[in-house]
Amino acid sequence: MHKSILLFLTPCIFAAGTLAASSQDNIILAKAHALQLEYRQGNPAVAKPLVKTLEAAVAQSPDNAELWEAMGHAYMSLQGSMVTSTPDMPGLIATGENARNAYARSLALKPDNLLARASHGMSNMVVSQLKGDGPGIMAGVDEMNAAVRLAPKSTLVRLTRGFTIIHLPPAMRDTNAVIDDLQFILDAAPGGRPADVLHLLLGDVYAEMGNRAAARKEYEQVSGASAFAAEHVKSRLTEASISPASIGAVRSVTGTNCAMCHAPGTDNPGSGD
Repeated sequence: MHKSILLFLTPCIFAAGTLAASSQDNIILAKAHALQLEYRQGNPAVAKPLVKTLEAAVAQSPDNAELWEAMGHAYMSLQGSMVTSTPDMPGLIATGENARNAYARSLALKPDNLLARASHGMSNMVVSQLKGDGPGIMAGVDEMNAAVRLAPKSTLVRLTRGFTIIHLPPAMRDTNAVIDDLQFILDAAPGGRPADVLHLLLGDVYAEMGNRAAARKEYEQVSGASAFAAEHVKSRLTEASISPASIGAVRSVTGTNCAMCHAPGTDNPGSGD
């Protein structure tokens, strides 16, 4: 399963709702933003204190939609930090349900927040995957699709859908939607490592479709700014075929190990600049 959805645009999510909040709530949202970014840079240990900070905040300000939305993001990060080779499935499901409930609280307070709507669909899909609930998976996808229809030019809404449904088996997902979302996000990317990773992900989707020429075109656009992407592309350009395991290995680290996009100077947060 995937570990997280948000890649290089995490700061925008927290900035979007802070103006309407109280001064103290803004401080909490800023702290949550900083901890989320640290998580993206490769430090999963911050997920638990992030959740505790926001649990205390929503207890004090239960009518703040932005805090509840941030709470949902925090639970999703915590869920990502829990993924291991021998996962605690009940714990993963419970944490995903906490995220879904937090997004639902945010939407009850601010129904027109389409990022929260997409995020609720994302968390519902993830929980349903863990439970083996087919109708629940499709309900989550439908909710993300609705958010994209209402906000087709929102990079964050597109990112949420694209980086979620890409993890569905090709036979179950709308691959055209995945390609459309990834290309939309790529057009908004700042270049460098984020663009490299997006070209790799998009190339892998084309490879799954059997469109080797389109896959190669994406792989060849990897600049080397991302050592992670460059390493995987090197093998993809020389191998006769790309295994599902190799594609899965790339997708499994997008999110939690976003040092490939967020950390300054290195794809490996432990190695220094």
